[in-house]
Amino acid sequence: MSFAGADDAKERVRQATDIVDLVGSYLQLRRQGRGYVGLCPWHDDSKPSFQVNPDRQSFKCWVCDIGGDVFSFLMKMDGLEFREALEQLADRAGIELRPAQPGQRIEPGSPGDKKTLLAAMAWAVERYHHCLLEAQQAEPARAYLAERGVSAEAIQRFRIGFAPQGWDWLLKQGPGAGYSPAVLERVNLIASRSSGDGYYDQFRGRVLFPIRDVRGRPVAIGGRIIPQLAEAEARPDYKPAKYVNSSETPIYSKSHTLYALDLAKEGSSQLSELVVVEGYTDVIACHQAGVTNVVACCGTAMGEGHLKLVRRFTDRLVLVLDGDEAGRRRASELLELFIASPIDLRILTLPGRLDPCDFVASHGSDKFADLVAQAPDALEHKLQSVTNGMVLSADNTHAATRAAEQMLATLARTRPLLGEAPSAFFLREQSIVGRLSRRLRLPEESLRKRLSELRQSADSKPLVAARVEAIEDAAPRRVRATELPSWEREAIELMLLGDDFAQKLTQDLDEVDFHGAARELFVAFRDAALAGEATYEHLMSIIEDEPLKMLLIEIDELGSGRTTSDPVKRLNDLLLIRQRRHEGAARGEQISALRSGELCESEADQAVAALFASRKRHETGSPSTEG
Repeated sequence: MSFAGADDAKERVRQATDIVDLVGSYLQLRRQGRGYVGLCPWHDDSKPSFQVNPDRQSFKCWVCDIGGDVFSFLMKMDGLEFREALEQLADRAGIELRPAQPGQRIEPGSPGDKKTLLAAMAWAVERYHHCLLEAQQAEPARAYLAERGVSAEAIQRFRIGFAPQGWDWLLKQGPGAGYSPAVLERVNLIASRSSGDGYYDQFRGRVLFPIRDVRGRPVAIGGRIIPQLAEAEARPDYKPAKYVNSSETPIYSKSHTLYALDLAKEGSSQLSELVVVEGYTDVIACHQAGVTNVVACCGTAMGEGHLKLVRRFTDRLVLVLDGDEAGRRRASELLELFIASPIDLRILTLPGRLDPCDFVASHGSDKFADLVAQAPDALEHKLQSVTNGMVLSADNTHAATRAAEQMLATLARTRPLLGEAPSAFFLREQSIVGRLSRRLRLPEESLRKRLSELRQSADSKPLVAARVEAIEDAAPRRVRATELPSWEREAIELMLLGDDFAQKLTQDLDEVDFHGAARELFVAFRDAALAGEATYEHLMSIIEDEPLKMLLIEIDELGSGRTTSDPVKRLNDLLLIRQRRHEGAARGEQISALRSGELCESEADQAVAALFASRKRHETGSPSTEG
């Protein structure tokens, strides 16, 4: 959803949010000079390297090379997208964000009001949870959970609930709590009767597992039928489904949600890895055993939306799959999905075809953690699967060649891991080719040649181009302030001193005076100056590219240390250097034209006179009076 006056809304939220208060709600800060410092949450920080600048409303960790404003901090800390961060900070500041479409004002309490839908789901989750804890009719559910080894602490932590078998247990309570049937239906808590006359509860006779978003807000429910109640409800013409999951709603998307991610990321904004299992009870069993970086998909297969979500928190993913044929098929499907993504994918198949819940119960959490740590990367898993059980002989060379072709086709589409150097990617690839050669007893040189052919085929990019593009896509390089040409950095520093300096420089300078990221900053300053808002605060509100925003913060922080310098003198020196550069370029063109004989006699005389005058000005240091 977009919001009316998006830039204005963003600026209002920014001004209403004190970055010291926001960061202080996550980290312990102490004052140091005019700013604040604390231990960085994104690396093992033994001495405070995380700095907060209350004047600029910005933060910076010089070790991690991470910085930004209130939006950047919340996005990084909680793994949010910008829209989510804007909404959360607006709620925090009590600012209402209006939808962009005219005439579509959403009435509070209506089925179109997202806040009402979230509140209704949170209310229902608590009603079901208290039912499990207190109601006599929930005894079969309590017995089932005890049999599965789910502790009372886990029931509280995951807010597990129970839905009675009645058709309208929740429906009857809705109006008294302020939630109409239309609201409850909108979040799939109740459903319309097929006859069109009234509603019924969506979840009945089931243990319920609330599904929360990354902010910990309940957005959906997964319900498992209790075997005892399933037998009582079953009829010749009807067999209740084992699982019933919430359908897609305005507050819930299956393909962008992972069960227990809010708990897995608790205490850390950046995880070393995430472990994905297949069921809710698998997740709970792992968390109970102390392995808390475990999540699960919500009634759907792992997809691109999940991958995007995962990469907010980690670059390493371990998928724990069943060891049966279905599990192997899923491994192959997931490998195809992850091939084009720069993420370290590991695939673990538990021995004995056990699921994680049963494995942890029988072998313990330490053994499970050891297997996770030793999980082979996806390509090695693929290599094991295509060569598993293969007996090499003169009679099965065709099978070996077919297995090699399958593996090389996969390898040809593989991209470097996030931040992986080209040399490391090449060595990893060659190691796999070597292993393939030894296992299949095929010439390594032939395998390398075939891999190159596959990469250069019509549906693939050339080997070098593919590597370079993949590396650039995977880890776009951020320009540091110290890497900028000194003149360009000085110009940006001066523009940051205030609107007067920015107005002067954006009028006297041009895009051609800058390169790369510095040029982008100059253009942003120039556009802001035309609108009469060439200030640091405004630039921070309009720049959406995070690396560019970090560069601006870094230049500002480095420039703030030059408090004793004379800014007017620096400005004049900057313009004088630019003028001499232009004169030097013009002299070069004149000399080139004289040497090539392109000028007529009068033009040549004028050019020689101009060169002498320019040289005299350069030697005396006097400025030009031309123009």
